[in-house]
Order: sequence, then C-alpha cells, then structure tokens
Amino acid sequence: MTESLREKAIEGYLDRDDGVDWMGLMTYANSMFDVRDSIKPNLPVFKFDGEEARRLFNEHFAYLKAHPLIIDPKDFRDNCRLLQKRFIETGVINEPHQIEMLNTLDWDKLSDEAIALAGKDPSELFERASSDLGIDAEDGESQSVLAGLFINIIRAYLKPVGEAMTGALTRLDEVAVRDKPLLCPTCGSVPAISSVSEVAGTQSNERKLFCSCCGTVWPFERVRCAYCGNTNSNKLKYFYADEDPAHRLHACKECGGVMPTVFQNVLKGELDYDIELVAMGVVQNLYEDQIKDQDTEA
Repeated sequence: MTESLREKAIEGYLDRDDGVDWMGLMTYANSMFDVRDSIKPNLPVFKFDGEEARRLFNEHFAYLKAHPLIIDPKDFRDNCRLLQKRFIETGVINEPHQIEMLNTLDWDKLSDEAIALAGKDPSELFERASSDLGIDAEDGESQSVLAGLFINIIRAYLKPVGEAMTGALTRLDEVAVRDKPLLCPTCGSVPAISSVSEVAGTQSNERKLFCSCCGTVWPFERVRCAYCGNTNSNKLKYFYADEDPAHRLHACKECGGVMPTVFQNVLKGELDYDIELVAMGVVQNLYEDQIKDQDTEA
C-alpha cells in the first residue's frame, strides 16, 4: 500500500459523524504506519518464482516455508530497537507501564534461531521471541505490545515477497477452484481482514483475504468461513449497520470466528487494508454483544 493511497483512505473517515473520534483514531494509525514505513531493513536478496508460488498456493503450503528468507540477525535486532524507540518518541506507545516494559527488553537475548523464523514462520517467532525476551506467557498486555512491535518489523522485511505473491495470485488461472488456503500463502499467518469487490464487466463479486504480517492479498471463496472453511450458508451471517454497509462482520456459527469484511463498492474512501483494520476494530466492538447473542442462540 502506498502513502498516497493511505491518505485517500483516511480522508473517507474524516467527515463521518457517528460519535467515534475518527480524526484522532486515523491520526494515531497514520503515525504508526509512518513509523513502520520509515524502517529500512537490509532486505535479503530473493528470487520469487511465480509458477512455484501458484503451485504451493493450490497445495496450501506457505511459500516461505519452502523458500525461507535469510534475515541478518544484527540488522533485525537493530531495527527492533529503532522501531521501539520511534514508537515511544511519537506516542504510538504512550502508556507508562507499556513504555517501561519495552525499555526493559534486552534485544541481544533474541536468538538467531528465533530471528530466522521471521523469514520462514512468523507465527512461531512470536512464541519463541516471548520466551527469549522473558515475557511471561500469562502477561497478555505485554504479549500484545510485543506482537504489535514484531508484526510491524516483520512486515518491513516480508513486504517485497508479499507484493510478489499478490501479483502472482492476481494472475492465477485457477481462481475458480474451491477450497483455497485459509492461511496466508506467503507466510502461513491467519488472515486479518477480507474484502469484497465487484468484478469488472460482470454481475459477480470477488472476495479476497489480507495478511497483516506480510501484506499478501489472495483470492478466496465468497461464501466460506475464512477460519474453519465452513461453506454452510445457514451458519454464516453478516452483521452491519444500515448506515454503514461497507463494514461488515462475517460471523460463523460453526467455529465462532468473526472476519472483518470491507465491501469496496460502497466504501467512501480508497481501500487500504491497514486502515480498514483499524476502522474494523471499532466496528467489531460495536457488534460484540450481537455476536455473543448469536453464539448463544447457536
């Protein structure tokens, strides 16, 4: 996503008058993404194989598990320190106890073996890094702060691969094939958000999933849970407000999963997945009680 696209996406929220401080929220989000984008890692050289990527996509096997990126441990630790410092300086992290926690971290304790996972299996890195850095597994807040820091660092390293994968899958000939992968085809992470848009020149819509860890966007079935793969339409339901049909929550009675989903054709601004993740966090809080009621009825 480019900076200009993000700015246009933010503009779509600034004139909303629904009781939410969109100006404050979007200013915060923009500051966070500006800091993330200012990180310039020493990116490993890689040769992306589009044909291999499409083959692995159909086999539901993450590309980086087959073709890991070799990340320089020193460069990774240095960028962790830099992002930590800038998040605090810019107020992205502003709670005193969170700042104190971050300042106690000794990045030299983050092992080379853990860092190697950033280029192969980022989800596993989060668990390994917590142990290396001495974060209590029961300390949910510290775990969340650390995960937020890592997902931004990892995104900086994996972005080129995610963009290459998105391009390869955009040209995928087998887009009509059902049973597409639930996990990110690049890094194996759980999708963060989905989008639905009109297919140019047709009467149909297409759905895509987005990975916030590496930025990959991949095609997915229109009527299917993105968490468990359920295709029973009787167990799938959208929650949304009549005045905001662009933002919906795709809830599955089978597994209880709730996938934030943006309908692009009725979105007021441009579609930037990172910005929509921030916006959908607000929407999900508004509908939390209704989703719980649905689970009770099920």
